Amino acid sequence: MSIGSELKEARESRKITLETVSKKTKIPVKYLEAIEENRFDIFPSHTYAKGFIRAYAKVVGTDPQVLTRQFNAEAQPENVRLETKNAEAELEKTLGWRPTLNRPPVFRRLDTPNDMNLEMVDEEFADPARREPTAVRRQPFAFRKGLWTQLAGQAAALLAVVVLVGGVYYLGHKVISKVHWSSAKTASGAGGTNGYEPIKMVDKYQHLVLKALDKSWVLVTMDDGQSSSEADMDQGEVKTYQAVKNFTLKLGNAGGVDVQFNGKPLGVLGVAGQVIEIQLPQVEGSEAKTTDSNS
Repeated sequence: MSIGSELKEARESRKITLETVSKKTKIPVKYLEAIEENRFDIFPSHTYAKGFIRAYAKVVGTDPQVLTRQFNAEAQPENVRLETKNAEAELEKTLGWRPTLNRPPVFRRLDTPNDMNLEMVDEEFADPARREPTAVRRQPFAFRKGLWTQLAGQAAALLAVVVLVGGVYYLGHKVISKVHWSSAKTASGAGGTNGYEPIKMVDKYQHLVLKALDKSWVLVTMDDGQSSSEADMDQGEVKTYQAVKNFTLKLGNAGGVDVQFNGKPLGVLGVAGQVIEIQLPQVEGSEAKTTDSNS
């Protein structure tokens, strides 16, 4: 049975039209009709004739290798090329692929995915690695290089975030571990303490630690007015301050703030609702100033 007859019989048995084959292979109908009629003299080259036969065979489910070997045995290359060389260039523009057999395949991304348009290499001459090109071989080298660069950048950014978070957690843990507050809350009253262990300070600075036992407004002035800090503290909130010389501490709710100065617990300095102002360290003979909460 001739090549054309075998292809036509396979196509008709599967009820596939020439137009369907043309749409899937992007081969003009006139060339498909010529293949079925074994008129290979209209093809621009022996290479194109064999490439069209292979593409046709894949669509109708016949073995392309058997047909291409039969074509090589029956048709001579010099007897197939009848048109000018420019005809090949016109076909390449129309089809979007080139059935070249004497060099490695060039894969092109088409608008409509079609596996048959990605592989047009003769199995007889191509090495096994090129008969079934993998997805990696189909991608341009520049695309693969850019993808690896992008992945490396993302990995480096993730590593930097992990290191940063780990560093912050470690430093925060070291600072917080220096203060050990007990969970028990003392009753309001002058001279009370809440049972936390004092911070042992051994440096040139003065240290002040405030823990809110209740909501309270605080104003801390450092080093005779060189800097100050004002805050509304919520219950359980802890604030630390540092000065070279001294502090001026003003509390809007003296019974609601527990005070620690240079590692020594001073406890609460007044009663609930009392406004108090005190110098730390205290100068000999000085006393805390207190005012009425309604004043």
